Amino acid sequence: MPLDIDTEIEFNIEDLQYDIEQSRATDRWNDAPDNVKDIFHELEWNIIEGEFHETTDFINPLLESGVSARTLISGPMSTGIAEVGRRFKMDEYFLPEVMMSAKCMQAALVIIKPLIIAEKAESVGTCVIGTIQGDLHDIGKNIVSMMLEAAGFDVVDLGVSTPPETFIEAIREHKPQIVGFSALLTTTMNMQWETLKLITAEGLRDDVKVMVGGAPISQVWADKIGADAYCADALIAVDKAKACVGDFKDLVGGAPELRDNLLAMESE
Repeated sequence: MPLDIDTEIEFNIEDLQYDIEQSRATDRWNDAPDNVKDIFHELEWNIIEGEFHETTDFINPLLESGVSARTLISGPMSTGIAEVGRRFKMDEYFLPEVMMSAKCMQAALVIIKPLIIAEKAESVGTCVIGTIQGDLHDIGKNIVSMMLEAAGFDVVDLGVSTPPETFIEAIREHKPQIVGFSALLTTTMNMQWETLKLITAEGLRDDVKVMVGGAPISQVWADKIGADAYCADALIAVDKAKACVGDFKDLVGGAPELRDNLLAMESE
């Protein structure tokens, strides 16, 4: 019987700026059994500290305890990588530290990905996703892709350093409802804008809802370039993607009402 652990209310993670003992003193994961709760905290810190050789030592016992692959990703793995993203944005971490944390995530995903894919429901829509041209980082994109697949989307993953023209080709071929741009570096984030400009110039903007994400990305940036949604993490990305093919499916890409409705979801 899978453990029922709430991951949607656990993102007050200020304690992760300090140490594992302070995080253990919080009420995060209190609805999990004590042994699971403790491993959750250890997994968070394993990712933050980039101790990738130990990552699978946490994943397998949690799966054996009844924790679902989806809960692992949306729970301790997401909180850990969220703190890594904050440190990178604040210049507390640099690329070597981020890459070590990414190795932790990759080690976990080797085990988790087949389980996530097995959970996939009936197709609800198509999403084209890729890391923007000039950026070779994909760990956040990979997590979002897996969570979308588990939520029932057909995901066309274009990989890393994806030129704007490749996005155009994929939109024409696969006719997705949603297109997602990922970027980790401030030096590459402008390519999100350039890609969106080309989508508009090619007459495809009305046909796709555009979501953006990555460590340097914010709602302010999404508004500046005219994206429909900013997604701070994989859970939010899935919720907004579902809304794009559900309640807001009749709104065209780029419509102000679409942007406002998707933004309002974060305060509900």
